[in-house]
Amino acid sequence: MADAALAEMRGASPNFRILLVEDEILIRLAMADDLRLAGFTVVEASNADEALNVLNTMPDIALIVTDIRMPGRMDGVGLANWVRSNAPLVKIAIASASIETGMDRAFDAVLSKPIMPSHLIASVRKLLPRAEQTDEETR
Repeated sequence: MADAALAEMRGASPNFRILLVEDEILIRLAMADDLRLAGFTVVEASNADEALNVLNTMPDIALIVTDIRMPGRMDGVGLANWVRSNAPLVKIAIASASIETGMDRAFDAVLSKPIMPSHLIASVRKLLPRAEQTDEETR
């Protein structure tokens, strides 16, 4: 109960999880820490395969923040395409050091690396506004 109250005070909802997909461990840890300090619940994955496992086992993922370039059979764009087809209500924020023209139309948010913590938190709050965060939507 204390965690839920703390998250509510910080403007986040403990009922929604953010899936953070980033292969660079130090970047992932820093971003996850920033999100957790803002009161969000974060699940980490180092590649798209791990992310797919999370998505198949945790139905309460509300937002995916994913890097574009990752090792493995699928990159961040491939993951985003899978999510659009299989979990269309999940919001997608793509992160990259090299943003291409048109990406802002293909995803819910585009984050340019390096990502300032304040910009990350503001973007997440814009994608998951408190008014939309109800227990009804997690089912």
